[in-house]
Amino acid sequence: MSGRVFLDAMEGIRDEYIVSAQERLGYIAADRRTRIHSMKRVFTVALAAVLVLLCTLAAAMAVSTQFREAVISLFQLGEVEQVPDVPETGYEVKQVTIGGQVSAQYVRTDGYWLANDGETILRQWDDGEDRFWDLMDGQLVEVGTDARETTAHVSWQGIDYTIRFRTFVHDGLLYTCDVAGNGPTELEDGGYSTDIIVPERLGRRTDVVQLNGWSVRDSGESNWCWVCDLKTGQVWDVLAGCGLEKFPYLNQVLLAEDGKHALIRAWDGGAGSGQIPYLVDLEEKTYAPLGELMGLDIKADTRSYDYEVSFAGSDRVLLSMPPVWSAEPANVWTYHIPSGAVTPILVNEEGFENICTDLSGYTELAAKVNEDGSLTIIDLGDGRRVRLEGVTFSPGHQLLKANAARTKLLWMESGEGTQQRMGVINLETGEFTAFAREGLDPRLNETFSWLGNDRVVTTINLHTGEGYVPGGEEYYLCVYEF
Repeated sequence: MSGRVFLDAMEGIRDEYIVSAQERLGYIAADRRTRIHSMKRVFTVALAAVLVLLCTLAAAMAVSTQFREAVISLFQLGEVEQVPDVPETGYEVKQVTIGGQVSAQYVRTDGYWLANDGETILRQWDDGEDRFWDLMDGQLVEVGTDARETTAHVSWQGIDYTIRFRTFVHDGLLYTCDVAGNGPTELEDGGYSTDIIVPERLGRRTDVVQLNGWSVRDSGESNWCWVCDLKTGQVWDVLAGCGLEKFPYLNQVLLAEDGKHALIRAWDGGAGSGQIPYLVDLEEKTYAPLGELMGLDIKADTRSYDYEVSFAGSDRVLLSMPPVWSAEPANVWTYHIPSGAVTPILVNEEGFENICTDLSGYTELAAKVNEDGSLTIIDLGDGRRVRLEGVTFSPGHQLLKANAARTKLLWMESGEGTQQRMGVINLETGEFTAFAREGLDPRLNETFSWLGNDRVVTTINLHTGEGYVPGGEEYYLCVYEF
């Protein structure tokens, strides 16, 4: 049976049989089994269910690996990139093509510049304000000059705050720029609040912003969040009415993109206890320990890295105990919120290296180092595996970074002297293209980021090691399109 035929067969299985198989495996918490609704067919769930009906979990794991794993081989371009000399004046764009396949553009800039992973434009910090630039048709073009200013009012811990920020949409993505009000804030009694409230995008939505609150008081650190409608300016305290005020500390608040659920890490204030994760239903105004919903014993986090949780889409939760990037064997599950289905993705697997991501929390991709030194990329959302041929892992000399869509990986490898190799792994098409780079000064501090989902940018600080000189920052930006 071919892989395609096998997948077609999986799609034809009725949900009740999948749920029945999951119950036999214990993947659905008892208090959720009466709340099963129709669900999307997640490949690994369907695969496990069918093979359980055919008999054993061991057989399921063996067959799933056989059907899931693919291989991507490295193709290195014959031409070596020679990074052009830095011009004496700025903002002139140089363009070359490397190996006839990779387009490269280089531009020197003044001021403080950065590229946030997943964004399609570059940010410049200029005299206390954010300016935004895009490379279009060989020119550096300023965008966002028509950004709209919004004023939002929130009340938190007995203090009223006014937050002003600007927003605009470019290439379908919302950009935010704080104007004022993100703290510290002077109080009427002459003191200051250490609360900080920062506007950020909520997933890929362009109609609202999420206002993230961070507070440090004598009693400890806590978080909160609100949602602001950009059209009306109305602000919702989305956590209000859920009963979360009982917790002295909320040290993480993650909102699902559809705004229906939140994940929090909370401490009940008990001596010697730690934080545990809760899933909050923002429509029903209820919350429950994630461990109870999943039928798992999630021990309280007392070390800040005992577990990691995040959303994988709006209807699924990813749980890792401990986090994949820790040195301990990893266990990973997904939890389907509408059905309560729990699916194991990794069971006591070792040898993982971190894949950087634009998210502040969890990544859905992990890199496993095989016995022969090669790398296998694992999608933690569904368990798919891709083995990379032509590279071996060398600790401290390689970097993997996923794009926002989780469809491509930036791969960087440092070599002897100033030589590097740089490439992009396309997990959808199976292409892995790389080239060697030469002539880089090792004293320069170079960072690597995704510019959208298809371009990579390196920002080279031309004054590394020279100390801070106000107004004296200069960067060399290298942008590549594979």
